[in-house]
Amino acid sequence: MSFNKTLLLLPACLFAAGCVATQQDMLQMQSQMDDLNTSLTNMQKNQAELAVKMEDLSGNLNASSESMKDISGQMDRLTSRLDEIDNSMNKRVNAIGATIRKQQEEVETSLLPAKIYNEAYNAFLNNNFDGAATGFKSYLSKFPAGETAEGAYFYLGESLYFKEHWQDAALAYANVLEKFPKSPRVPAARLKYAMALLKLPGDKKDEALKYLRSVAKDFPNTQEAKTAKDYIAKLAAPAKAPAKAPARTHAKKR
Repeated sequence: MSFNKTLLLLPACLFAAGCVATQQDMLQMQSQMDDLNTSLTNMQKNQAELAVKMEDLSGNLNASSESMKDISGQMDRLTSRLDEIDNSMNKRVNAIGATIRKQQEEVETSLLPAKIYNEAYNAFLNNNFDGAATGFKSYLSKFPAGETAEGAYFYLGESLYFKEHWQDAALAYANVLEKFPKSPRVPAARLKYAMALLKLPGDKKDEALKYLRSVAKDFPNTQEAKTAKDYIAKLAAPAKAPAKAPARTHAKKR
């Protein structure tokens, strides 16, 4: 039985019980019943308002839940986009790094011939002919057609000449003459080739003279021509006969 029906039956029960209460008590009870009904009505009203608020709150929560789902979806999309950007940036950075490394390798490769040559030449200037010869050989093995190959052959010959490796020196000078016939070092190379020939075992005099005379003829106003003429004069001079021993005098016998 509901609370409202109980309240409605209460006066009848009291009347059936003998109407013991006085009129004043009845009025007081009626007033209390009115207050109770009013409170009940207010409670019902508040309950209804609370139910509405709960529905509103539930709707707001649902809306918030949907909004959170949207935000979560947006965050997922943003994360995916950031991952794509990160991957793209990594690829670009890697590509830039590879380009830089390639450029560095190209620079090092372009500078390597000059580095090897200069180190060998500095060794030559410091009378380190072993180091110079090794350096020039290294240059020529790696860069046989390099920009300074002509100088490398010539100074290789010089280094070997000072080491008294006459045959190897002559070969280096011959490479200058064969590979670089228009080189300004041709006069010196011809002269030094002839000088190296004269140091070799066997009779190389005629071949040496041929090159010495070509220096004097083709480059008459050079220091190499002057040196060549001096060698020619020495080689062409007749050999001096050995000096005769003085006649022995005999003492007269007494």
